[in-house]
Amino acid sequence: MTTLITVTALYDGSADAIFREAMNFSELVEAMSGLAAYEGLPEEPAKEGETYTVDVTMWGFLKTRGHVMHVETLDYENRIIQSREHNPAIKRWDHHLSVQPLGEKVLWTDRIELDAGWRTFGAARFCAYVYERRHKYRKALEITRSIGKAG
Repeated sequence: MTTLITVTALYDGSADAIFREAMNFSELVEAMSGLAAYEGLPEEPAKEGETYTVDVTMWGFLKTRGHVMHVETLDYENRIIQSREHNPAIKRWDHHLSVQPLGEKVLWTDRIELDAGWRTFGAARFCAYVYERRHKYRKALEITRSIGKAG
């Protein structure tokens, strides 16, 4: 069963600048500092059509080897990225990220379609926690989240 996780965050700043920064893997590493470490991420920004395979270690001891991230769409003009991700424990982790102007603020939306088989319930809550934590680290003004059935 596929679950939809949506996390939104409101920021001050320029939507273009925030999106450009988000495309740098170094920003992800920094936002996940203290929670996750990544092995195998490139130094250059994400590129459309590229597939990245990394090992992720959570809390210094839970290691997931072979997390695959395929950047299906990367549109700087419209500030969206769509990745298709999976690993040995997660069948589907499709992440749609959008950064859009909202009046004088910026709205960042993470939408994840997740299927982890019998692990989906717990994985969805963990996923929401991770994305919320990233936005707290980035000093978002407001953060909301929802978890429900996809499609």
